[in-house]
Amino acid sequence: MPVVTLDDFARSFAASTEEFSNTCRRAIQDCDFGYERLDKKSRDEVILCVLKKIAADTQVIGAAERTGVWENGWEENRRAFVAGNYNLDALIPKFIRENQPIRYDGDYIMPTNPRFEYDYMTVFRIWLFQKYFSDCPTIYEFGCGSGLNLVLLASLFPDRELHGLDYVRSSVDLVNTIGKAHNWHMSSHLFDMLNPDECFEIAERGAVFTFGALEQLAGKTENFIQYLLRGKPAICLHVEPTIELYDEDVLFDYLAIQFHRKRGYSENLLPRIQQLESEGRAEILGVKRLNFGSLFMEGYTYIVWRPV
Repeated sequence: MPVVTLDDFARSFAASTEEFSNTCRRAIQDCDFGYERLDKKSRDEVILCVLKKIAADTQVIGAAERTGVWENGWEENRRAFVAGNYNLDALIPKFIRENQPIRYDGDYIMPTNPRFEYDYMTVFRIWLFQKYFSDCPTIYEFGCGSGLNLVLLASLFPDRELHGLDYVRSSVDLVNTIGKAHNWHMSSHLFDMLNPDECFEIAERGAVFTFGALEQLAGKTENFIQYLLRGKPAICLHVEPTIELYDEDVLFDYLAIQFHRKRGYSENLLPRIQQLESEGRAEILGVKRLNFGSLFMEGYTYIVWRPV
């Protein structure tokens, strides 16, 4: 049975194996990254499932009713967190689904581990945060949701000042509850990336990141980019679905493009940052499509840059 190895992770992240810390290596060793390749019949069934989902899906990213969905969702996580005696597993978002085929290395696979996507994402986040945030005393996550990424950062960098920002109150309340329950240097604030609060300043040598948050702006990312250009963080990191890195002449990628556009996830983030670099206003430090994602699309491309 195939299994994702350290070398495979390094290839996925565009890293050398020497960049993987002991913490990262233990995360790989402690999880089951085995999977089964699909036969033709099973693959056809998956493709048919994806096509039917694209045709029937009615979710519209950026629609007004989505605010209530997020408000209720993060409040549900907060209640589960408190009721479960502050168990951090309660923070895993429900859109990370278990027991279904996923996208990996240019094809659909069936993992043997129900938490394959979450565990893969955890290895990725450990590597990513340690590579890019090691020298940043203050870290800000915009669109922090359940606070899952801030929890990992608190375990990796217990001395850092962490800020979670989100546009719904339930997320802010949840992150503040997490920080208080575990005595972490963590606080949360209301912040609307569509209409950035210029009074909220990024500390010197601060790091900014988004993780599946700019995708929810339905392409209206310019105000936030301008906020970052003015705030001049030491580093900006975005982990977002990036439609421009798919190949529309390949069926596997074409399906992801159709799903991305049917829902209305953001586009043009990478081309915009590339334009800023061409104008001498930004420096791009890294871009990589992981060739890994959920059943319908890949949400784990990373873009790393800084204002100039």
